[in-house]
Amino acid sequence: MIRSIVRHACVLLLFMAGTPLTAWSQANAPQTNRGTVAGTVVDDEGEPLPDVQIVDLTLQRGTTTDADGTYEIDGLPTGEHLLEFRFVGYRTVVREVQVTAGETTTVDATLQTRVLEVDGVTVTGTARARSTLRAPQSVDVMGLQELESQRGAALGDLLQDNVRGVSSIKTGSQAGKPVLRGLSGNRVKLLKDGVAQEFYQFGVRHFPTTNASEAERVEVVRGVSSILYGSDALGGAINVISKPAPTSSSGQVEAEGSASTQYYTNNNERAGSIDLQVAQGNVGWRVGAERRVAGNYHAPDAPTFFETGNGGTFGDPKYTGEVPFTNFEQWSAYGQVGVQGDFGSLQLHGDYWQNAHNFALPTGGPQGNVNNPPDGVGQNLEHSNVLLKGTLTAGDLVLKPRLSWQRSIRQSAPGSGDVTLATIRDNGGLGGFDYPLDLKTDIYTGRLELVHPPVGPLSGTIGVEVQHQDADTRGPAELQPSARTWNAGLFVFEDAEFDALTLSLGGRVDLRTIEAVPNQRTQDPDQLENTYTTLSGSAGANYALGNGMALATNLGAGFRAPSVFELYASGVHGGVAAFQVGNPDLDPERSYSADLSFRVRRDRITAELTGYVNAISNYIYLQNTGDTNAGSGLPIYAAAQTDAVIPGIEATIETSVQPWLQVGGSTAILGGTGTGLGTNGGDGDLPLLPSNTVSGFARWVPRGTDRFRNPSVEITVKHALDKDAAGRFEPFSQFDGDFGPPFGTASTQAYTVVNAEAQGTLRTGIGVPLTLSVGVDNVFDTTYRDFLDTYKGYALSAGRNVRFGVSTSF
Repeated sequence: MIRSIVRHACVLLLFMAGTPLTAWSQANAPQTNRGTVAGTVVDDEGEPLPDVQIVDLTLQRGTTTDADGTYEIDGLPTGEHLLEFRFVGYRTVVREVQVTAGETTTVDATLQTRVLEVDGVTVTGTARARSTLRAPQSVDVMGLQELESQRGAALGDLLQDNVRGVSSIKTGSQAGKPVLRGLSGNRVKLLKDGVAQEFYQFGVRHFPTTNASEAERVEVVRGVSSILYGSDALGGAINVISKPAPTSSSGQVEAEGSASTQYYTNNNERAGSIDLQVAQGNVGWRVGAERRVAGNYHAPDAPTFFETGNGGTFGDPKYTGEVPFTNFEQWSAYGQVGVQGDFGSLQLHGDYWQNAHNFALPTGGPQGNVNNPPDGVGQNLEHSNVLLKGTLTAGDLVLKPRLSWQRSIRQSAPGSGDVTLATIRDNGGLGGFDYPLDLKTDIYTGRLELVHPPVGPLSGTIGVEVQHQDADTRGPAELQPSARTWNAGLFVFEDAEFDALTLSLGGRVDLRTIEAVPNQRTQDPDQLENTYTTLSGSAGANYALGNGMALATNLGAGFRAPSVFELYASGVHGGVAAFQVGNPDLDPERSYSADLSFRVRRDRITAELTGYVNAISNYIYLQNTGDTNAGSGLPIYAAAQTDAVIPGIEATIETSVQPWLQVGGSTAILGGTGTGLGTNGGDGDLPLLPSNTVSGFARWVPRGTDRFRNPSVEITVKHALDKDAAGRFEPFSQFDGDFGPPFGTASTQAYTVVNAEAQGTLRTGIGVPLTLSVGVDNVFDTTYRDFLDTYKGYALSAGRNVRFGVSTSF
């Protein structure tokens, strides 16, 4: 039955996808229902601004201003459009425009030197492109300027440092896993241009195999996003949106590029990237690559357990100073070709990412003991991605087809020692290394969204999505069996506008089947197939209070189907030193969430206060059973379920007290309990929740000169409160136990960390700008452990790190 439904969904997808071909065939036909938007962009002194990017995010079409600050976008469908004007060093401007058939509408814009980023446009988690102020959902947008200046090896760390309320499960300097409102892993959906990415999210330390080198923006939606993106989006969605293919307004061949390099003192990390683009008229090409190489990270020097005999400070660590087996090598490359015109835009993307690294483990003797050296886990991660995406117009309709193929590979060699790319090459390439744990998954996704014109007050999206995952366990360490997963979803998401009030309403139905392949650990072959039929929905509202203020609320009901790992796992998971066991009788998780936000977006102040609660029935977790696996000697962690409730508050404020001084702060407070997780069967804490934090910053923005522009100096202070581990349900809980290792801790104490950064753009005599930055993380080399640092059991968090960056465009 399920396969029949999936086949019908595929037929529907192909039928709907045929409509864009009609739009393509009409590209050269007379367009009687199209209009043009044109205008001039100047700075706050009235001087024309060249190279300003103007984008219609609904159509994924745009252009840049000429040398005299003028621009033109033609062939736009009639109706309301939302344009975003953005330029490095200036505040983003959003303009609504009504396009009339056969006419040119003039939209001029004045960009002010960037003091505060007041507003932007989001396309993620909303029925159509909207200002973040007016969206019913809680959304943050991280733009190109932040991405280029803050880009690092770990996506989770990048978001934690730049987006309010986001935390990161950290493992060394290369691994950061995003946490939204206390949820992570399979409960946070990572998207690439709207297509779900898979990277074995079930593991605590399994970080996203995506970096920001080819991204134009990253959008973060909090709260249940199952309407648009299906299973797994209970905590929210993170959409990494690629740079568009370039165009040239002159019709001549134009070539541009950018390059950057970074250096970090703490782990001797070196990074370099390049992006090249060529355009002729409406056709453009782009290629790029990034490379990172890093050694072991260094924690502050402090007495170890072996020096104090555990008679010193709280949870004395096993390793201080250089933490062994934390080095990595990472590289990625991408290419794209695209065309845009009256029909819309069509682009073909391809990218490849690889990370070869080590993990430190708590086994072995003290650092420096050559007779009993510390152990490590060598891993090779790969991710390939090919995506054909379009934003096409057919009359008053906008169609967004997506066809995607991914391949995700995870290979681990426990106890192998120092595994790097050089080791892999020396063993005859990727196929020549003997990985005990070798997982490969191919993911095929077809998705089509239809954005319809207003029908009375309603405007929105209707869509269909089909995905097939073919997971293959190739190594002898069968942590999870091979499996085949099908998912088909139909959804509708609508907005209704009534003057100051915007309402949103959506619904989705999904059908999913999972079939595992029997292996040597299979106990019951009849329990290797699971089928789920689920409904999800949401309702939201945003009321504009006027003068840059709004009140927003959102109610959501979402779902998450159990993963192959949670259902059928049975084996050693070396990265967390445990023997993990699945449960084929698990029910889908159901989430019921509500939030309420007050937002301010004004010239000299931006602020947001949000309260939320998320109730999740059948919440899946791994618990330490207290038993030990006879073959490995490791503790047994088994999949179980409970009913969970996660309430929280997020608040942020930024203000420009003087044109040259900006200050601000934020806080994130949350809790989470599960039925039966406490003592005597009462409620107890959920695992993997971040500690409560309070942060503040002060930014000095002196007036620049013609030679040195956009200078700034910023100091940030973060204070994290102490947090207790959730007993035997917390990963690495053995470090708090009487029978666990004598060093380290699973619970953490409060700490305060100070960071500093200075940057600016130097205009050279040859006309090539250089953006320079220098920063210091953990200025005072504070000794601490972050609660979500998975090395907290046996090592301190990273000490002082001085980082340097240089970037340029040409």
